[in-house]
Amino acid sequence: MSSPAAAANKTNTPEETTEPSIKGLSDRIQNSTTIEEGFAELASAFLALSVTIERITLIRGEETTETTLNENMSGVRRDIKGQIDGVTLTISCINPITPNVNATLQSLVTLAAVAAQHWISNSNEKQHQETSRMIGTSPQMRELTLEISRAARSNHSVLIKGESGTGKTTAAIMIHEQSARNAKPFVDLNCAALPEALLESELFGYEKGAFTGAGATKKGLFESAEGGTLFLDEIGEMTPALQAKLLTAIEQKKIRRLGSTKDIQCDVRIITASSRNIQGMIKDGKFREDLYYRIAVLEIQIAPLRDRPSDITALINSRLQHEQQLTARETQFQIDAAALTALSFYDWPGNIRQLQNIVSRLTARVNDGESITQSDVYSQLPYESPLEEGSIFLPAAARVIQPNESLYTYIARVQLLAIEAATISEGNHTHASKRLGYGRPALVTLKQKLEAGTFRRGKQENATLPFTCSQQSQSPAA
Repeated sequence: MSSPAAAANKTNTPEETTEPSIKGLSDRIQNSTTIEEGFAELASAFLALSVTIERITLIRGEETTETTLNENMSGVRRDIKGQIDGVTLTISCINPITPNVNATLQSLVTLAAVAAQHWISNSNEKQHQETSRMIGTSPQMRELTLEISRAARSNHSVLIKGESGTGKTTAAIMIHEQSARNAKPFVDLNCAALPEALLESELFGYEKGAFTGAGATKKGLFESAEGGTLFLDEIGEMTPALQAKLLTAIEQKKIRRLGSTKDIQCDVRIITASSRNIQGMIKDGKFREDLYYRIAVLEIQIAPLRDRPSDITALINSRLQHEQQLTARETQFQIDAAALTALSFYDWPGNIRQLQNIVSRLTARVNDGESITQSDVYSQLPYESPLEEGSIFLPAAARVIQPNESLYTYIARVQLLAIEAATISEGNHTHASKRLGYGRPALVTLKQKLEAGTFRRGKQENATLPFTCSQQSQSPAA
């Protein structure tokens, strides 16, 4: 049985784009017996028509099954839906689709929705997806989900702030999908990826002959997103001259193609994102203050991964499942507890994007029947010097002296972090005590004192420890 990922990597042949081939694919979709097989045949059918699928979602009653084929790609997003009693099948596409191809695909998806009523769920592969694309249950993620829902209810412009790799594009897509504009296109553009001249032509389009090489009229992204959402990532990289033109387009709700004298009205919701400090750029004269007020009616801040360590395990497990799908692997990837702890304690300066990259590397190196080990993890994390097997990695908080924190308080806090990390790594207090050179009663007593918030400050006085490691992790029972 072929997987959706395998089908997505299949090479087109001229014969596959003929009408008899499409009829054959339609028959194969209807003859599928499992959800996986049906998804794979749908991927083949769309590929035969040179249409790129981002994800396939099947809703049957209270059961939801979803698979992602192409993640975080840029383009004009469009959903093709097939609905029948109690069944909704949605294919999210990325590239533009001609009317004729759209009609063919709509027919295929409608037939697939009928067939999906009888597709069998494989209990080992069925995945129940949350409504949110965001993975994690930390307080920061719960608040982010609420903020996205609030933003989706309005039609105001939104500025999403956060470090690179935190999921700003995902947040923008969620706002669009939950908004009243979800049936219209979601168009995204990374402003840092193009020079000013190309960026302007991409945004506003151009007329034939507007400049050398403009052999035909081209619509800009404002027109492509008509009625929907235009997402401009890394807005802070836009030059002041182009910022002025963007401000005019937003205020007047109209654009003018390069080389044209005619204005075109545009009904577009603007969502922007930046990993830079926009307010600081305003003070430095690098970003227009009036544009900021237009794009930041609503603001959403996404916390970096190091500030929500409780979400790391869920993100790792999700990526392992994703890699299993991509490789059409029958068995799940396994990861040792010590390896998971090492990944959980790393501070991830590149955030979710870096985590996904590291997990992908790890799955590519592990052999069938083997687990990802702590040694594998240390070999891939970019430490300044290699870590030996058996090393205990401390949370990133151990590297920071907090505001108004004395040396005594800092040392006590790191002691508690070290005890917690050793207990997790070694499995219980007995083994952790031996690892740290303590007797078990002495280590347990020290930990209890630190958790109670008191410790000896030299030989003079007691001081209070304003930190407990229970905020970072939970130790196994002894």
